[in-house]
Amino acid sequence: MNFLKKLAGQKPLRFYLLLLYLVGSIGFVAGSLLFWGPIRWTIDYFQQEGASDKTESLIIKFYIVLILLFASAISYLLSKRYWESEKRNKNLTIYLPLFFFAAILFLWMNPQYTPGRSERSEKIVLARISFVFGPYPSKAQIIQLKKENFTGIISLLHPAVVPFEPKLISEEDAAASEAGIEIIHTPMLPWVSQNIASIETIKKILSGGKGKYYVHCYLGKDRVNVVRRIIESQNVATDASNINTYRTLNEIHKFAGGPLFYLGKAVYLLPHPTEEECLGYLLSGYVKHVVSLIDNSSAQNLEMIKKDSALYAAYAMEFSHLPFDGKNFDYTKLHTIIDSLKHFAKPLVLLVKTTDQKETLQLVQAIKSTFALNTPELENILQPEKIERLFPNIFYGPLPNEEQKKELYSKGIQNLLALALTPTLSPSKNENGISVFVKKDNGKLDSLLSGGTWYLCGAPREQTVKRFSYSIEKR
Repeated sequence: MNFLKKLAGQKPLRFYLLLLYLVGSIGFVAGSLLFWGPIRWTIDYFQQEGASDKTESLIIKFYIVLILLFASAISYLLSKRYWESEKRNKNLTIYLPLFFFAAILFLWMNPQYTPGRSERSEKIVLARISFVFGPYPSKAQIIQLKKENFTGIISLLHPAVVPFEPKLISEEDAAASEAGIEIIHTPMLPWVSQNIASIETIKKILSGGKGKYYVHCYLGKDRVNVVRRIIESQNVATDASNINTYRTLNEIHKFAGGPLFYLGKAVYLLPHPTEEECLGYLLSGYVKHVVSLIDNSSAQNLEMIKKDSALYAAYAMEFSHLPFDGKNFDYTKLHTIIDSLKHFAKPLVLLVKTTDQKETLQLVQAIKSTFALNTPELENILQPEKIERLFPNIFYGPLPNEEQKKELYSKGIQNLLALALTPTLSPSKNENGISVFVKKDNGKLDSLLSGGTWYLCGAPREQTVKRFSYSIEKR
């Protein structure tokens, strides 16, 4: 505090105004360059490693603090040098940062030069109307669109995205008026609102429009992908051969609510997404159907389901609600849900509230095993004796011989658990075959439900069933 008082007493107001100007200018320039380079590379790396949105947010905050510290330190040194210098060229201290500030601002105000811009390469062709998707067009590109006989331009820019998009909207309107091509404004605010009015405008164009339309947002990414999937969902006769830029769930490993799980058969289990995650991955064209497994146990859950139903309906996404209580695991109900999944379009997304709970692995194991294991094949390995499926990943039957153990392994059973010592079975771990375990105590076996695929033997069926806390599913 004494240092600050001493500093304030020594420097006049103009010194601090100069310092503030330099911090803003240098911070803006350094921040933009880092955003286009190291920040983007860092975020891409952590996304590939499955980092959550919280981690990405911390990284961004770290860079912001770093930029402010760097800009403040450099600005103070330059301000002090300017104030104490008597050289004639000292005004460069003021004008040089202004030059770089203007150059960076020019790039932001002209998206055709901004790093990360997509290319105009996507199209959907229908019987009487077609759409081409891409980034914000320059005046020359707007004139070219007119020459290519485009009927109109559908702009998704929003005047609330300041300072860039209001200026770009005005310039686009002027260029389109000069070229003689119609501009249809359907402003969208990504991650902020549901954009209901704009979606309805798109649907009206789709139902009554004719000709060829160019659809764009700032860089031709998230908002454009949302419109594309709405168009695809409303029409079956689409030529999507050139559509290959939407983001898939295979590109990311974590959402804010926990990790993502691939269950097989083009089915994914996800935590309830944030608005940004929903827009970027669920509504961008890859996913065909969303199923909410969130239960009805609380008013918060019911409100979440209600909002989800309205949101996905607005974006023309197939949505179903099949409530399942993961804490009170009911395998009979789960089996019914799993059986219904085969009727839904794929890729299919299953939503739970969060995937950070311990019940998630149990749910993942149950669904994956149902998809992966062929029950009739396994049940007939020990003919004339029968093998019974107790749970999706757990089978029960008589003691197998060596050949039968190999057969079980070839059909997807990873582990064999003998529930009593037997003369023919002893613990072993074979890298090329089934792993054998022996368990003499009478404790619960619930841990097996989230730990791979199992074949149980060596104890009466009734005793074996009692060692699980859950009821056996009906098949």
